Amino acid sequence: MTLRDDIRLLKKERILEEAKRLFYERGFRGTSLDAIAESLDMSKPFIYGAYERKVDILVDIYLRAVNGSLDTIRGARADGGTPTEQLRRFAVRFSEVVIANQAGVAVFFREEASIPPESVRRINDLKGEFDDELAALIEAGVAAGEFDLDDPRLATLAIGGMMSWAYVWYRPGGRLAADEIARQMAAYALRLVGVRGEG
Repeated sequence: MTLRDDIRLLKKERILEEAKRLFYERGFRGTSLDAIAESLDMSKPFIYGAYERKVDILVDIYLRAVNGSLDTIRGARADGGTPTEQLRRFAVRFSEVVIANQAGVAVFFREEASIPPESVRRINDLKGEFDDELAALIEAGVAAGEFDLDDPRLATLAIGGMMSWAYVWYRPGGRLAADEIARQMAAYALRLVGVRGEG
């Protein structure tokens, strides 16, 4: 990677973080490229050096969110151990990712109508991969006799939804710290699949 590539990547990161915050606060339609540039104390050409259109920024936010989610389940499975250990590891990591990227997750759930159709298909394919990976883990737990449930696919949606929803209610400095929430979410996920005596 050249110095020029490094600079372009750094620019993209700055733009993404600021756009994510503004889309979260004002909505995608309520945020102009001028507003993003002004918030960064930069000119609009600074943004055009990294993104051609505002919607390209939104698509990048989506792709990063769904790829980050995929990384949590793939990483948890790749690290090995029993299905119970893998599910616990995934649930902790995924909950932590949702909480750490609260604004990005909110944008992800709120702004789908603004995503171009070709990008929606790509994003939905990645979401499907996430669901397939988590369902495969749950099915492995059932096959191993560690999990006791009838519908792994429904459990997949329930677990993913339960943890994703933290973007709505989590508040920094609230009653529970992020790591405690992640630990408890993991315990709930294990109970949901029928593991007993785990926490």
